[in-house]
Amino acid sequence: MSVRKMSLVAAVMLIVGAAVMVGCDNKPDNYTTRAIVYVSYINDGMPYLCDVLYQGDSLYYEDTFIYKFEDDFITEDRIKILVHNRPYNGLIEPRLSLGDFLITGYTIEFVPTDGGPVPARSFTGNTSVLVPANEMVEFWIVLVPFDAKTIDPLMSMQYTNQEIYTNARIKFTGHEVQTSREISFEAGIHVNFADPLITKSNKDDF
Repeated sequence: MSVRKMSLVAAVMLIVGAAVMVGCDNKPDNYTTRAIVYVSYINDGMPYLCDVLYQGDSLYYEDTFIYKFEDDFITEDRIKILVHNRPYNGLIEPRLSLGDFLITGYTIEFVPTDGGPVPARSFTGNTSVLVPANEMVEFWIVLVPFDAKTIDPLMSMQYTNQEIYTNARIKFTGHEVQTSREISFEAGIHVNFADPLITKSNKDDF
């Protein structure tokens, strides 16, 4: 996927927050802002369905409509992120003038969009992802921790048609490797919490 296409997808599908710009104090004015680090896309530019419970190999006992509970299980949700570290000023020679960035952590907050309850409390995750100058790097982060599905309101949604629509606000933090200058940038994704009664056999259909 080209950078131009990924930028278009990001503009349409992401709730984009602030990106980080890094200045260089000993350069002329046209070098004042030298780099920008931002999220190009999350989850391939698509909203995310958080299944609060998977129904194992089968939904019902054979030849009945009685739920089969013993093979049901909870999973931790992870999503794919693509981050771009690019020149902000076209006059800059990227490899000589830009810094490499190390992403060391992130914070996620779920904001309901339908008046429903907050599905999971905010949390902070640790990571160590190097984004070299003028490059794009893909990596995965935890979106919904395992334990969030073991308490209400998500636990009470099991085997029901309840849904909670949210915007997940994600703030990344880290620093420029060469200078240790701190960075932060934000993005977001629409997350729908539900129990769509997906089994292992039909999981790929969703």
